[in-house]
Amino acid sequence: MRNIYEIKYLKRSATKYRNHVGVSFFVVLKGKAMIPVKDVSTFYEEGDTFIVKHNECYKLDVREGNIVVQIHFYKSLIETMVPELLCNHSHVTTQSEMIPLRNQLIYLCSLYLTQENDRNFKIMKQIIAILEIYKGQLHIDNEDSSNMYKDVNPIIEEIRNYIHEHYNERITINTFTNKYRLSESYFSKMFKEQLGVNFKDYLTDIRLLNSIYDLIHTCEKIIDISEKHGFYNVSAYIHAFKLYYGVTPKKYRNMIQNKHAQFERQNFFNEVDNERNLTLEEIKFYLRKFKQKYTKTLCIYA
Repeated sequence: MRNIYEIKYLKRSATKYRNHVGVSFFVVLKGKAMIPVKDVSTFYEEGDTFIVKHNECYKLDVREGNIVVQIHFYKSLIETMVPELLCNHSHVTTQSEMIPLRNQLIYLCSLYLTQENDRNFKIMKQIIAILEIYKGQLHIDNEDSSNMYKDVNPIIEEIRNYIHEHYNERITINTFTNKYRLSESYFSKMFKEQLGVNFKDYLTDIRLLNSIYDLIHTCEKIIDISEKHGFYNVSAYIHAFKLYYGVTPKKYRNMIQNKHAQFERQNFFNEVDNERNLTLEEIKFYLRKFKQKYTKTLCIYA
C-alpha cells in the first residue's frame, strides 16, 4: 500500500517551499516544530497535530534532536475515498479538538510496525477511520470546490513541480515551450486555464514566497536574498515585492520582526533537505513513549 500512503519520521528541515499534493497529517512526537505555510509561520509543541492540505505551499522546520511523524495520504487515495478533501476547505484548529484524530494517527503508525497476517486489512480500516474523522471536521467552500476537482494537465503538473524545485535558477517560458514543443501562445493559455494565473506571475510568486522566509528568519542582506531566490537584480526583486505585498522587503522585514522575536535560526536545520532515518527500535521507543504520555488507551505494538 505504499502507493497510497507513506509514514516518515522527520528530524530535519526542507530548504524550499513545496507545492503539496495530497493530504499530510503531522504529529510532534518530541520537542517542537515550525511550519511556514505561505508567509505565515506556526509553532507546534510536543503532542500537537497539524495538517497540510492539498495544493498548499509549505516548508517544515524541526529542531535539532526533535521528531515529527508525517502520515501522508496520496492524491490517488483521496480522490477515490474522500474527494472533498481536495477542495478548498477549513478544519478545526484547536489542539483539544484534534486529539481524536491524533490518537488514530498514532495508532496507524503502530499498526504499520506489526507483522500480523491481517495487517494490511487493519491498516486500510484505520486509514478509512482517519479520513472519516477528518471529513467530519471540515467546512467545504462550495464556491471554489468545482475548480479544485478539475484535473491538472500532466504537463502543467510537471512544470509546476519543476518550478518549485528550481525556482531560483534561470527559468523562462521558453524553458518549457522548447521542451514540450508548444507555441508560446498555446502554453500561456493552457497554463493560465489550469492554474488561474499566468506563467510569469506564478514563477514570481514562488520566488517571493521563498524569499519571505529569509526576510523574517535571517539577517541576510536584501541583495543576497534577491540573488538567492532567482531575481536577476535587487531592483527587480524590490519592485516585484512591493507590487505583490504593498511594501518594500526591508519594511516588510521590520514590520514582522518588530511584532515577533526573531526566529532562532541556529536551533533549526534549514540547510539540508533530508531527514536522518530512525532505526526501527528508535521508532518503537518514541511511539511507546508518546503513547504513555498522550494516548494511554492506544496499543503500541512492540
